[in-house]
Amino acid sequence: MQSIVSKGLVAMAMSASLLAGGCATTEDVERAQATADSAKMTADQALAAAQSAGQRADAANSAAQQANSAAQQAQSAADRAQAAAQNASSAAEAARAESQRVRTTRLARGERG
Repeated sequence: MQSIVSKGLVAMAMSASLLAGGCATTEDVERAQATADSAKMTADQALAAAQSAGQRADAANSAAQQANSAAQQAQSAADRAQAAAQNASSAAEAARAESQRVRTTRLARGERG
């Protein structure tokens, strides 16, 4: 008899825990819905922030490409200026040599220099 009573008590305890654990109150459901709504709002804000950051990154990349293009143009201009300076230096050296050659040429008698 005692085993039947103890089996009955165990069965009742299990049934009570299933009934208590299986049912949610209206407040529990509302609290869960509020938590889900808050999580969705946070996720939406994070998505908007990520999209905005992506747009700023695209703009920064575009600016970097423009700066790189300008730097390449400046380097090309500097290369041309250096070549022009070397040409001018060569021309000045040639003029100096010609000037020296003209000075050292002796004039014939009666010629004026």
